[in-house]
Amino acid sequence: MTTFAHTPVMLKESIQAMNINPDGAYIDATYGYGGHSKEILNILGTSGHLYAIDKDIYAIKMANSQRNNDKRFTLKHGCFSELDKLSHDWGIHGSVNGILFDLGVSSHHLNEPSRGFSFMNDGPIDMRFDQSNGLSACELIESVDEKTLSDIIWKYGDERYSRRIAKEIILQRERHKIKNTHELVSIIDKAIPKNDKNKHNATRTFQALRIYINKELDVLRDALNSSYNILAPKGRLVLITYHSLEDRVIKDFLSLTDKNRSTPRDLPIKSEFLTKMFQLVKKSIKPTEKEINDNPRSRSAKLNILEKTNENYD
Repeated sequence: MTTFAHTPVMLKESIQAMNINPDGAYIDATYGYGGHSKEILNILGTSGHLYAIDKDIYAIKMANSQRNNDKRFTLKHGCFSELDKLSHDWGIHGSVNGILFDLGVSSHHLNEPSRGFSFMNDGPIDMRFDQSNGLSACELIESVDEKTLSDIIWKYGDERYSRRIAKEIILQRERHKIKNTHELVSIIDKAIPKNDKNKHNATRTFQALRIYINKELDVLRDALNSSYNILAPKGRLVLITYHSLEDRVIKDFLSLTDKNRSTPRDLPIKSEFLTKMFQLVKKSIKPTEKEINDNPRSRSAKLNILEKTNENYD
């Protein structure tokens, strides 16, 4: 496994948005390679504590080797959809001062060919954040029918040529197993009749496969829906998103604070309480031009800041 330098997106802005109390309890829900966590720990005092989770076992191993002597830091291998249970296990349920989510795929995932996230590097078509669990992207495209594959590419990638791509993948897999990312890219290139000047042909399909197999939108919804009871009054949710599907989940969640909106049936909170759950601290923040120039992968990022109200309905 290759080691890479890590540049956290909107580091200064996200740490400021957390409004950190040196004696508070915080959760980094997407630890990754620890850039945001490091800055939070730099601000926390001896009584403060940072809890972190990540689905990637390699990130966990790296973190354990780097921070195993810091008593203010607790790290767990897991998914942020489990935050409700984990906060109970840690004894901090209802008293967390802030939760940070840096969503999407990291530079490390994209730069490591063996993970299969990037269409620029050749490697196995895996795309799982947690390689110890679940179906890989290779197994997915080898097992689903053409319509299901087309629907996945359309729904999670907004790919207008989804049917063409799915048809070509099915055609090629009948001849031989599609094992590597560059082979998949070639199939996508063959299916798309016209190149996009601003985006690689494989971008949308790779995004769709990744989001689907990792259930990214579902786990985000679960985490957001449990966050109210995890946070202390005035506790903050700080979320960095990277594409329109994540933005939509955030927008839908934010709409629950609008008393003129209807309540989704699957949300386990009484409608009369929804207008008092969170307040939006400010509109979405985007990276500076300098950051985009220094770190081009930050260009699509948006920082959202929500704060829990003082009311407590437990």
